[in-house]
Amino acid sequence: MSGDDAPLRIQDLVVRYGRGEPAISGVSITLGPKEIVGLIGASAAGKSTLLRAVQRLVEPESGQIFLDGLELTRLPPAELRGARRRLGMIFQEHALIERLSVMENVLTGTLGRTGFWKSVRRRFDPEDVQEAFGLLDRVGLTGLEGSRCDELSGGQKQRVGIARALIQHPDVLLVDEPTASLDPATSVRIMTLITEICSERGLAAIINLHDVPLARRFCPRIIGLLHGEVVFDGPSSALDDTVLRRVYGDEAIEDGVDAGLGESTASDATAPGEATAAGGTTAAGGEETLGR
Repeated sequence: MSGDDAPLRIQDLVVRYGRGEPAISGVSITLGPKEIVGLIGASAAGKSTLLRAVQRLVEPESGQIFLDGLELTRLPPAELRGARRRLGMIFQEHALIERLSVMENVLTGTLGRTGFWKSVRRRFDPEDVQEAFGLLDRVGLTGLEGSRCDELSGGQKQRVGIARALIQHPDVLLVDEPTASLDPATSVRIMTLITEICSERGLAAIINLHDVPLARRFCPRIIGLLHGEVVFDGPSSALDDTVLRRVYGDEAIEDGVDAGLGESTASDATAPGEATAAGGTTAAGGEETLGR
């Protein structure tokens, strides 16, 4: 595959905060069409910084980022805003406006084409409203369109974030620790939902995950970062102790970061309704109950 055919290509990227050591140091990644890549590494390895740099929420010191052949790193602000619509971001802490309804939060994903003042007055295009209803049905939130987001569980908030990203009509999803605050069964449902939607819509995705068994289960390709550098890039089936020591260090292996490579773990929990993640089913004791 040539670089111009790649939905996303990162070349020799360097990101530095202040005068310290680089947070990202010479990273090069090519994301293939419809490819789902799991990004793993210890805290402060640079995973979230990398995703933010792709959107230029933090500015690279050097290097290039290409979205379907368009170089994002050279775009002026007005053109960058248009290009960002093609990058759907799903945030770890949801980044929702808690006092607004589920529907209103999803429709904020149309700001790039609706405009600020129309959105403030809630004058959304009827086609966007209809699409938002369909997306909320797909992510399993039918009936909660009018609920305030501060009334939702963590898993429900993450579903709102997924719908908001999808209504942008992105070419690539950037997903930052989508399961960090979720229980194991809900984590499986959210990852199932994200990967199913990527398959349905032909989307490529980079998913930053702190949970190695989840990454291995849902992401065919894994990239490991250490101190801002790529130290592993290969199939998830190759994630053995040697690779994990390279990514996390010997102490992490001794503490069980490799749990689940040969044993059953919480991330391998089979939740009722997992195969149809949009359903509102919940394992006993789980947090995610869609009906209220």
